Amino acid sequence: MRIFILSIPLMFHLLHAGSLVLLQQESLEIPIARYRTVRFALQEYQSDSAILNGTVQIYPDTASVELILFHIDDYLRWRNNAGTVDTLGCMSVSSGSFELEVPGLGSYALVVSNRGNYRTVTVILDINVIFTGTGKTGDPLPSALRLALVLMMAGTVAVAVGSVLSKHLYRRKHIT
Repeated sequence: MRIFILSIPLMFHLLHAGSLVLLQQESLEIPIARYRTVRFALQEYQSDSAILNGTVQIYPDTASVELILFHIDDYLRWRNNAGTVDTLGCMSVSSGSFELEVPGLGSYALVVSNRGNYRTVTVILDINVIFTGTGKTGDPLPSALRLALVLMMAGTVAVAVGSVLSKHLYRRKHIT
């Protein structure tokens, strides 16, 4: 019973939606007509209804920056000017909050661009990926490893209980 009660929080942890912190109060200085990149990857269990959610503080406060979301392959082509690219999301933001949808499983690059301003800007970013999902990885290997671990623990407990019981029964039989 005690093991069941202790496993309940673990089950709820595995089943709820979650978030992933990408940046927390990260300060980026971006020169005129330059950009900075934030790379991140989403695992399968993080890919359901994934959204980049964050806040931006820009100094000077009259400036704005562009946020451009690329799949990592498109970002590499864009950076090297090596062909056409698809942007997954693009928005111009001033100081405040923003949200960008992330299509799902994969590796991404969020470009913070300072084109359109006539001064270097300092950008302070808080960015999280918020997702819904089961918390299950979908990969059979972690499940198999968990099962093997549970079976080994059950075997260890069975051997321990069996040895205690056999000693108890042996003493009881030979004492009388």
